[in-house]
Amino acid sequence: MENPTEMAAQAEEEQQRWAGAELLVCAVIQLLLVNVAYRIDRRHEAPLLSTSSWAIFCGLLRVQGAGLDPQILFLGLLPPIILEAGFNTQRKGFFSNFSAILLLAIVGTLLATFATGGLLLWLGGLGWITQLTSAEAFLYGSLISAIDPVATLLVFKKCRAPSLLFNLVFGESVLNDAVAIVIFTLFQRFVDSGNSEVDVQVAAYMVLKLLSIGVGSVALAGAICYSSAFFLKHSDPSLRQHPTYEMSIILLSCYASYLAADLCELSGLLAVFFSGVFIRHYHMYNISKASAFAFKHLLSTMAFLAENFIYLYLGLSVFAYRDSFVWDWGFIFANLGACLLARAFNTFPLCALANCGRSEAQKIPFSYMVVIWFSGLRGAIAFALVLNVATGDPVHAAILKSSTLFLVLFTTVFFGMATGPLLRWLGLSGETRPELLVTVAEVREDDTGEAEEVMPLIPMSRSPPGSQSVHTAWVELDEKYLKPVFGGNPRPRADSTQLSYRSME
Repeated sequence: MENPTEMAAQAEEEQQRWAGAELLVCAVIQLLLVNVAYRIDRRHEAPLLSTSSWAIFCGLLRVQGAGLDPQILFLGLLPPIILEAGFNTQRKGFFSNFSAILLLAIVGTLLATFATGGLLLWLGGLGWITQLTSAEAFLYGSLISAIDPVATLLVFKKCRAPSLLFNLVFGESVLNDAVAIVIFTLFQRFVDSGNSEVDVQVAAYMVLKLLSIGVGSVALAGAICYSSAFFLKHSDPSLRQHPTYEMSIILLSCYASYLAADLCELSGLLAVFFSGVFIRHYHMYNISKASAFAFKHLLSTMAFLAENFIYLYLGLSVFAYRDSFVWDWGFIFANLGACLLARAFNTFPLCALANCGRSEAQKIPFSYMVVIWFSGLRGAIAFALVLNVATGDPVHAAILKSSTLFLVLFTTVFFGMATGPLLRWLGLSGETRPELLVTVAEVREDDTGEAEEVMPLIPMSRSPPGSQSVHTAWVELDEKYLKPVFGGNPRPRADSTQLSYRSME
């Protein structure tokens, strides 16, 4: 008879060997996905399946899935993706449409949360689906309102969709994730405290709490990133001979803002997104050209691998968590309909409201609104959040998990495949206007001696009149007071960015 200690040691050794084999399989699949992504990039037309869809299918083919602690996703995989999004944001397009983006990302997410939860409550009250408590319904509405249109954004680039449409969908998606996580956290605390009903007073408190968390997250990111920018600006010039140290300082300051925001019960994702914006604007001019060039590609590589792993994990999760699912198909299809209706309820009215402050030339057309509504894919964040759901009824939690997994898989694959045909049907594919074209990624002439590889061109939109005065005031403040202290390109804005322009023939 074997000694219990020896048996435990053998079991641990077997577990380590199994984990190593799983990591090897994931590495091989990642290599295949790199090849898939390369072939997609070489194609001029939009792909039928995006890299994220291929990653999901690869995960499904594993059959025997391995579970993953959701904390690994939040602490290790999401930060580089959101940081890269902030770093590569086309700031002119993003901030010139900032009011519309805030409407969609903040007000829209709140409306989607309460609309989805309200519809599920109503259907449950009619006896058509499983009856949830109001706290459970709105908790679920908050997590399922997290969108991830990575597949549609790829199609936008391939189809050369209008820049206004790209900026609105991209801007909403990066801020929406942070907002949805904050709302989910607030509702989860409400449920954990033993409450089951949500009234107007609770909803108003959560809205005010959300706004304070948003402001606090951006302020915290600014404090940490301005501190590291000041250090790099005024450090020993010999530091520029050590790219490893320069990049380490930048990466650690960004990750510190993420962790500090979470520790202060703020939004880590919002903090790390604006950290990316700050470091692109200031830090890249305080380090050597070699460091700036290497940092950009290091960040892109980290985000690419993390994103592929997340969608691979989604495919694996079908089997890894099958024992914790309850497949209530009536609830699943009702949830799909509720999400589509809630998405329409916030997209069309809020876009119409945003048009009230825009000039005639800058109004958001109805065709754009349709695509924005259609781009509300659910992704890894929604699934990671639902794995953390704690309700009083374990059956309800199991139903919510299976419903979320189905919605994520369905929208990522089906809506991703249908985006290209929808753009062509609406006449938004390969749009030609008498405007200049600008690459999605800005190319800075002092990041490297050569122009970087650029992304497919999309038409460049001009700022709405209402945003120009705010932008002018910010540029004046930045040039006169901030850049001399924290770094950045000191030249006039017209010369600060080397853009790749092409005239439309």
